[in-house]
Parts: sequence; C-alpha cells; structure tokens
Amino acid sequence: MFSQFRVCTTALAAAALLSACKSLSPDGGMGTVALVAGQGVNKDLVRISTEADAAHAQARVSRLLHAQLSADAAVQIALLNNPGLQATYNRLGVSEAVAVQASRPPLPAFLLERVSTSVELDIERKIVGSILALAVWPSRSKIAGVRFEQAQLQAAEETLRLATETRRAYIRAVGARQILATLDTSKASADASAELAGKLKQTGALNKLDQARHQVFATEISAQLTAARQNATATQERLTRLMGLWGTDLGRLLPSTRRLCRAGRGALRRWNRRPWIGGWSSPLPSSRSRR
Repeated sequence: MFSQFRVCTTALAAAALLSACKSLSPDGGMGTVALVAGQGVNKDLVRISTEADAAHAQARVSRLLHAQLSADAAVQIALLNNPGLQATYNRLGVSEAVAVQASRPPLPAFLLERVSTSVELDIERKIVGSILALAVWPSRSKIAGVRFEQAQLQAAEETLRLATETRRAYIRAVGARQILATLDTSKASADASAELAGKLKQTGALNKLDQARHQVFATEISAQLTAARQNATATQERLTRLMGLWGTDLGRLLPSTRRLCRAGRGALRRWNRRPWIGGWSSPLPSSRSRR
C-alpha cells in the first residue's frame, strides 16, 4: 500500500514538473513583435532563419528595386534586408531558447557504484539531485520569461526605430536632390549673370562694384552647390546603409526632380482653385504669371 502511494506521488510530481515546462513557439517569438510593431509600420516582418527565407527576402527586395523607389518600398526593403534588425530577431530566438531551458526542472544524476571484495560484491545505485537548483528553479524560470518578454519589446522597438529612420532618410535624400537641382540651375544663372556683368564692365555700362557683386554671388552659389552635392551623397549613403544594400546606385531609383516640380505646380494650381470666404478666391501668382 505504501509503495503504491509513493508511486502515485512520484507520478503526480512528475506530471506537475512537465506541465510547468515551456516549448519553443513556431514563430520564434515574432508574433508579439508583429502585433506591437506591425500595426505601426504596416509592413511585413520576416525573421530570416533558413536559406529559403533568405532567398525569398532577396527576391522580394530585387522586385522592389526594379521600380521607382518610394518611401514605403524603402521601409519594406530595410525591414527585410537590414542586418542589424535581423541580428535583433536572432537574439530574440536565443532569448526564447534560454527561457524554455530555464522552465525545465534540473535533471537528477544517476550514480552506479560497484564495490567488490574477496568476500562480497556490493552494487549501490543512487539518484542525486541538486536541492539548491530545484529550490531556485521557479524564480529562474520566471526571470528568464521576463527577459524573453523584454527581448520581444526591444525587437519591436528596433523595428519601429528602423522604419522611422528609413522614412526620414528617404525624405532627406529626396529633398537633398531637389535642393541640388535648384542650386545647379541657380549656378548656371549666376555664372551667366557674372559673365554678362564682366562684358558690361568692359563697355563701361557697369562699374567695378556691381561687377564684383555679381562675381561674389556666383562664387557663393558655387560653394552652396558643392555643399549640397556632398549632402545629397551623404543622405543617399545613409539611406543605402539603412536599407542594407551594397553597391546600389539609389540616384536612378529616387524620384526625379522634374516629377517633384510637376507635383509642386499641381499643388499650387489646386490651391489657386480653392474657394475663399465670401464667395471669392484669391489666386496666388504662379510661376507662369511671374514670367
């Protein structure tokens, strides 16, 4: 009777220990990351853990790079191709593995001792377990679970940060190209004005002071153009790094300045057609009217 009670007690204790054990999730902890960060960025989040995942992500990046690059496409490429973000996702998987391991009870050690003499043979069998490890097992499991939750939130935060920085870098790169195109046009006008001022000075129609002003203005425009060209290159390189690309010329993928100018003129025309209070409209002067 006592032996049966001991067997039942041992079985219940083993069942309780096994029920407390955790198992690896199918998505590697990415479910919480997609729930927290996926709603903010509204993009696909992929953890690359196999060669098939890497090939699928690379194929999608290639498809996005075959069309004109938009802000949403740049963010999606960064989420698929940024090595730092993938390293964060891999650390999330490691944290989950540690949490699963900590949730399991410490394994006992089985010892078999054989003592033989000329008179007798003694075989002793022991099952030895660490009382201290068993005592701290619930706390260790709880701490590992909390660290896994922290890793999930950190991965979600890194995802949102990368998406925000990529979108900001895209806007800055497009704006830098627009500024560069504007200064390039201004430089051509300033050089023509400085050349005309030099010819007018030779004829006596312009004094030295006015001619020097034209020269200084052309020089300042040249300096601003050089700074704008460096800024455009730096912003494109930063966008390239955030997207995880290498050797890709983003200059041919970003929107052209002509398209931006057409969009700006369209917005100006829509503003001019806007009805004002009192039944009248006050159109703003467009570029054609000023010309």
